Amino acid sequence: MKKFLQQAYEFVADLVAPVGCRCLSCDSEVFDNTGFCQQCTPKLPFNNGKTCLRCGVAIHGAEDYCGNCAFDKIYFDKGYSVFSYDGVVKSAILKMKFTGAGRFAKVLANYLVFLAQKHNLQYDLVCYVPMTKTSQKQRRYNQSELLAKYFCMAQDLDVLCHALAKIKQTERQESLGKQQRKENLVGAYKCVANVKGKRVLVIDDVKTTGSTINECAKVLKRAGATSVVGLTVASREEQTQWEIDEEI
Repeated sequence: MKKFLQQAYEFVADLVAPVGCRCLSCDSEVFDNTGFCQQCTPKLPFNNGKTCLRCGVAIHGAEDYCGNCAFDKIYFDKGYSVFSYDGVVKSAILKMKFTGAGRFAKVLANYLVFLAQKHNLQYDLVCYVPMTKTSQKQRRYNQSELLAKYFCMAQDLDVLCHALAKIKQTERQESLGKQQRKENLVGAYKCVANVKGKRVLVIDDVKTTGSTINECAKVLKRAGATSVVGLTVASREEQTQWEIDEEI
């Protein structure tokens, strides 16, 4: 873990993409471009342990696949996440989404670049999970679009494509149970670009059950995309049954 953390830290620190002088999590002073202070950096929950072979979420035990990928119909080809959705990273993402801190996307996108290069991801187009016009007007920006934009800018790539549109207002995924998440997104997206024969990379901020990326992948595949890979800043570790029961 220390090697992975050091590699990611040094990679991002070398990039010239300052967001300011404050930690994305605790607002303390920061002296480099990593986005996190000296106290928060050791707490970064890098997702570099055992992960699901399909969606990339952290898993525990002897299985190679999480419960979602093992039993559900999966349309995306592979998923990767830099962090587990916890602690200082969760704090930073929530600030980015709900407190007007869209500028955080510039630093977090650099961690996505690190992971994409580490796994040598191959793609022809980069897109993002869209929001409805109503939701984006309320928030003033789509954090996933910002992540995708800065992801491409950091590598000087002209591959950003507005390939998806959200055509149905839905409930917030984080407020729903597993089955409700799937039903909530059915028919929510449509493909609005030519993706036929293209390898598509879909960027989002957080993956929980994978319902969002899966629904996006279904639409893209039906429009002719040859492969769809999901890349997220963080993913939520698979819950045990007692954790799910506790939430209910």
